[in-house]
Amino acid sequence: MKNADIINVSGHLEIYKVYENGDEELFFDEANTITSGMGVGLGLLYAGSGADSIDNFQIRYFQLGVGGDDRLESYGVSETFLASALGQVNGTSDYNSSQDSVVPIETHQLMDWDGGALLDSEGERELWNFALISDNAIKRVDLNSVTYILYVDRNSCNNLTLNEVGLFMKNPLGNATYRSNLVAYRPFANVEKTDDFSLIFKWTLNF
Repeated sequence: MKNADIINVSGHLEIYKVYENGDEELFFDEANTITSGMGVGLGLLYAGSGADSIDNFQIRYFQLGVGGDDRLESYGVSETFLASALGQVNGTSDYNSSQDSVVPIETHQLMDWDGGALLDSEGERELWNFALISDNAIKRVDLNSVTYILYVDRNSCNNLTLNEVGLFMKNPLGNATYRSNLVAYRPFANVEKTDDFSLIFKWTLNF
């Protein structure tokens, strides 16, 4: 893959509210931004450096956040982290707001622009919370397109104003402690998450 191919990766994001009776409401349907982290990860892969397992270059995590409204007019390819990722204040309870929540969470490092571990907003710790994308939530659309289905059930992320989401490559440097990098990002209009509905993010990347 040439550098031009990496730069030309594109994506599209749809976000749905799904109510208990099965009704769906599409409230977001726009292109997303492929960040420089995608180029970093794919560059490591095709240069044969970094991780020695192809699995580490897969997109396997996502984060939600509550600070995306600050970036609606200014976000771009240089983003390496969400403006206010869930879990940095209240831990995993931001995602698992009920004992019936089904969003699986893993905690590990987040890659900064220089490949190091990014500290949190307080500059105190290197561990961040990531929601896992399961195998059955990754769908190949055609030879060059993959759709990631991010599911936030009715019992998760409640009483929060969600407005940003990001996709992360698993561990492209092959570190013993996973260090994931942001590869796609999108702020969106505020969603007041309650237990009245689930959220489904359908995120398609075209390579």
